Amino acid sequence: MNFYDYDKLLEEAYEQLPEVMKKTSRFDVPEVNVFFEGNKTVLRNFSQVAKALNRDEKHLQKFLTKELGAYSLVSGDRLVFNKKLFGKKIGEAVKRYISEYVLCPQCGKPDTRFSTLEGVKILKCEACGAWKPLKSI
Repeated sequence: MNFYDYDKLLEEAYEQLPEVMKKTSRFDVPEVNVFFEGNKTVLRNFSQVAKALNRDEKHLQKFLTKELGAYSLVSGDRLVFNKKLFGKKIGEAVKRYISEYVLCPQCGKPDTRFSTLEGVKILKCEACGAWKPLKSI
């Protein structure tokens, strides 16, 4: 048997990968479900979106409030904005949030979490180990 058997070396390397890197599932974010209630806009599936992103609802709410320039209030599983906003605009804001606060800047995977490094909040990737400082909202 050859000491440098390629298949054997490949299997050994694969075994050393973190479990997160071995997953082949795709990152699916539910499409925003918006309707109007008078002069207010209701994001019906807000909790579902935050859960899919694996982020705290308060953080996502704070980001959307600032990005969309509208006061918001969590009501059950819904997020209520105090002005009319179209679903497309809210969807684009959610995509910006994903780009800034969810996806790893190096490998592009959503396997990230918020952490602190020497007093600075960072986005740390559990798949590849990369990190970047977070912008405060």
